[in-house]
Amino acid sequence: MTFVRDVARRFRVSEGRIKIATLSGVSVMVTAIALLVGVLPVFADHETSAVPPNEVDFGGGSGGCAFVGSAAGNELHINNPATGKFTGPDGTEISITVTGRVFAFTVENPGMAVYDVTVNGGSKSNHYDYDGLAGGPVTTDADLHAPLNPQDSPHNLSHVNICYDGGTQFECNEEVELRQEGLFTVATATIFANSLWDCNDKLGAFVVDNSGVPTVTLDFGEGEGTVAGLATFTKVFDDPGDFVALTYDRNTGTFVDIEWCELREKDTGDGTEFDDFFADDSLYPSLDGVKDSDGVDATACKAYEEENAEGIQFTLVYFEFDDPNFR
Repeated sequence: MTFVRDVARRFRVSEGRIKIATLSGVSVMVTAIALLVGVLPVFADHETSAVPPNEVDFGGGSGGCAFVGSAAGNELHINNPATGKFTGPDGTEISITVTGRVFAFTVENPGMAVYDVTVNGGSKSNHYDYDGLAGGPVTTDADLHAPLNPQDSPHNLSHVNICYDGGTQFECNEEVELRQEGLFTVATATIFANSLWDCNDKLGAFVVDNSGVPTVTLDFGEGEGTVAGLATFTKVFDDPGDFVALTYDRNTGTFVDIEWCELREKDTGDGTEFDDFFADDSLYPSLDGVKDSDGVDATACKAYEEENAEGIQFTLVYFEFDDPNFR
């Protein structure tokens, strides 16, 4: 259980229902977030990449992923990169857009994410370390470039190596946590069994991307079946007046509000994952009868939420999995 969830216990649900935290305990929550991420972060600078590059003594060509010790198992090497769509050794497609001496990339295949990128120009390369510095692999980023020349402008792009893989290994009942500066400071996800489905370990993509429109992706790919789980999202806004409710989509491209869960009596197979948030420990969140605003059966619902005067919003989501993206 994360530190933030421990703090959330202080704001117990009243009368077996979900509540929004009042100003009581605000200082405790602010202290918790400050300890968790160091300082209260600001919004991402959209004119730079998601992570700062580190110059490394790699002269270009293939093999950049091995040189930087990337945890990813696949490398896409692009010589003299130009705008287009490129296919990696396993068939994964990655699009890049080159503008002058900088470029952007986007992974086209759900379930895949980029761990590292090396960008060569001149005699050295820039290393962009996403899983090591940013809090998780990413599916897209922009404004990547080669090391600077003596005139303090980037060298011409020579070689790019994109290190990617299938994402994160989720083990049953084991929480996966990502931290990153930006709007989404902390995101966690846990898969578990409930009264309807057994739990099986799964490989998926769990990505916090605070560039552009900040989004969290939770993608287990196709054919993985349905699984119950919970996710938590800590968002830090500049001001409480900026609060925007958490939304999600079901891989349709249309984001809708996350509706409140129904509550039901626990059944055989239900765990204790939500006991810290419900005053009545005999209750469990349910999607039965919950519809999204478009009238479609919801696959995720809001089980708990708190907001405070420092612009911190914490939301707990229950899902019966259908690869949602969150904003």
